[in-house]
Amino acid sequence: MKKVLYFLFAAVIFSGIASAQDNNPKFSGLMFGDYFYNIDSHDTTKKDLNGFQFRRIYITTDYAISEKFDTRFRLEADQGSGSLTAGGKIGVMVKDAWFKWKNIFQGSDFVFGLSPTPAFDVSEAAWGYRSLEKTIMDFNGIVSSRDLGIDLKGKFNEQGTMKYWVKIGNNSGNSPEVNKYKRYYGLLQFIPIKNFQFTVYGDYASNPQIRDLNNELKDHGTFTGAVMLNVKEKDKYSVGVESFYRSQANNYYNASSNTLESQTGYGVSVFAWVGLTDMIRIVGRFDTVDPNTDVDKDGRNLIIGALDFRVDKNVSIMPNVEALTYQSDLANDVTGRVTLFYQF
Repeated sequence: MKKVLYFLFAAVIFSGIASAQDNNPKFSGLMFGDYFYNIDSHDTTKKDLNGFQFRRIYITTDYAISEKFDTRFRLEADQGSGSLTAGGKIGVMVKDAWFKWKNIFQGSDFVFGLSPTPAFDVSEAAWGYRSLEKTIMDFNGIVSSRDLGIDLKGKFNEQGTMKYWVKIGNNSGNSPEVNKYKRYYGLLQFIPIKNFQFTVYGDYASNPQIRDLNNELKDHGTFTGAVMLNVKEKDKYSVGVESFYRSQANNYYNASSNTLESQTGYGVSVFAWVGLTDMIRIVGRFDTVDPNTDVDKDGRNLIIGALDFRVDKNVSIMPNVEALTYQSDLANDVTGRVTLFYQF
């Protein structure tokens, strides 16, 4: 009897594996973390703080339902303060959960679900070092990396040198929707010549109205625009610049005129990496951001310098320094790290 049970158990396991192989699921993941040391900090309680941390853990399942339909489910975990459980442990959240109808019409795919926004997918790939830091709009919280909604993305020509991506989302990131207002995204990507690309991005968030000083309801919508240029040759170099502009209606109180006015801000990021050998790259980046052009000394700069030792095509060890400098009188934030990145 035991042999029969063992056989049935083995048969069930084998049939499950075979079925999975027939339906072509793909499991993948990545992790990056570091040993860090806070050399300096504007928060004196964090100066000299050091330790080991995971900044991202991904586990991803991609499943081809058929030739026409794909789906992805991805979990993310990290040790960020906003991602911990109530007990202070590493939290896990749903990062992606989307369904794709491929080639719903010629050259275009339809996506429904929790999926990336068009804001910085292309620029993040151009930068190539999310393991060191987020891109400028992501780092400064200008646009969420994910939103629940519908997407249409594709290409205007067979060569794929002109692409588009439009999306309507809740504007709630990975959280449930709580109001009737939506965010509308659009991206155009151009690749006019080999190794060169540029993008033009814009979105509008129709936020709930706000009451002014006279208790009248006013528009509180936000417009964000961005451009990115990138020259890149695979495994040799990547050089780029990304800039954004953001304006939110009636979001700044002007004390001199006693009125609410639009708050406008901008940021510029210059990034580059160069392969010194097949195994060693040098990486650098400089960002400057002014969140409100009507306020003095509220800007900050981000500086990153790193060496990437690519000990395997899927494994990197990166000693690096990240510094945040402030236009105000705050002390600088300077952190030294040895970052480990691997994917599978």
